[in-house]
Amino acid sequence: MKAQVSSMEEFSDIAPYPDAELPDRLLALCSDPELLDAACALRFREFANLLKPLVRPVVRYRLKREISKIIDRATWHELLVRFINKVLESTTDGFTYSGVNLLPRDKPSVFISNHRDITLDPVLVNYSLWLNTLPTSKIAIGDNLLNLRVGAEFMRINDSFVVVRNAQGLKAQYAAMTKTSRYIRHVLNQGQSVWIAQREGRSKDGIDRTDRAVLKMFGLAYRDESRDINHMLERVNLVPTTLTYELDPCAARKAMELAERERTGDYVKTEHEDRDSLVQGISGFKGRVHVAFDRSMQADYQNADELAHAIDEVMAANRQTYPTFQAARDILAGNPDTLRGGRVKEEFSAQWQSLEGRERELLLQQYANQFNASSD
Repeated sequence: MKAQVSSMEEFSDIAPYPDAELPDRLLALCSDPELLDAACALRFREFANLLKPLVRPVVRYRLKREISKIIDRATWHELLVRFINKVLESTTDGFTYSGVNLLPRDKPSVFISNHRDITLDPVLVNYSLWLNTLPTSKIAIGDNLLNLRVGAEFMRINDSFVVVRNAQGLKAQYAAMTKTSRYIRHVLNQGQSVWIAQREGRSKDGIDRTDRAVLKMFGLAYRDESRDINHMLERVNLVPTTLTYELDPCAARKAMELAERERTGDYVKTEHEDRDSLVQGISGFKGRVHVAFDRSMQADYQNADELAHAIDEVMAANRQTYPTFQAARDILAGNPDTLRGGRVKEEFSAQWQSLEGRERELLLQQYANQFNASSD
């Protein structure tokens, strides 16, 4: 059969912004109230609302001064790397990665990853690639992020494309999935890699399970050639990628959301909740952070369910076992918290002691479930 041919015009509503638009879009962002508020929150944390009227003009000036130096994607990446370095230096006890030597340098990959943080997960995967002079990937983001205008704008500037998940009706959903799959194939055909989360939304219970719908979307990209999932694996370098955070700054938020869903069957976000989660994930203390790459999945599976299970097993094996995971197990079992002193213990204790009842239990389970998964 004749291979599909795609043009960028077809994908203009979901693709990253073209390089030529970068400087103007970045400058426009500098005056966006949401960005200014987020920048104030990152810099001044709990004092942001109090200081906002005073520091907004200063923040705007400093942002414009930095952004005015951006002339292309290379200079944008340089600025982004400096920002990531500062974030890792101030909010972690160290960033490490492994498995980069397993990645091919002569063909693109699809990095299928667990999902803990709204923005940091794909950014840290790309940072690891950049540190090893490997091409960075285009990033798949859910259309739910479009509700956070500045976040969506930033991500599309930062080489992200939109995965439409909230289309109304089965026909529209299928059309959206097909379009995304065609775009992914287009990107891979151009020799560029892709990052995508293994499931819709962040994991809020510490359990990482691959949604077979994500894998079927890859299969759609090659349906003109074959419907066999192994054919897709022969064409796509599918790399399980595992992120482990010793501490999740948003753990309490996640626990409260899960508890509310248990109580009422629903959860309604507050007006600025996505923005606050984004800021907290970046600025909050994370302890140690690790990114683990593995070999690409080989063509040896009966169906998407079997492949999804195999990916989950690889991620579980590559997850780091941090002391916070064991400490959570101990507390849930009614034993003393054996975590040693230091900032990790202070932050971890503050997290679980800030909640009570079912919310506390759900927070501790987020950490304990990661220990269980990495020990199976």
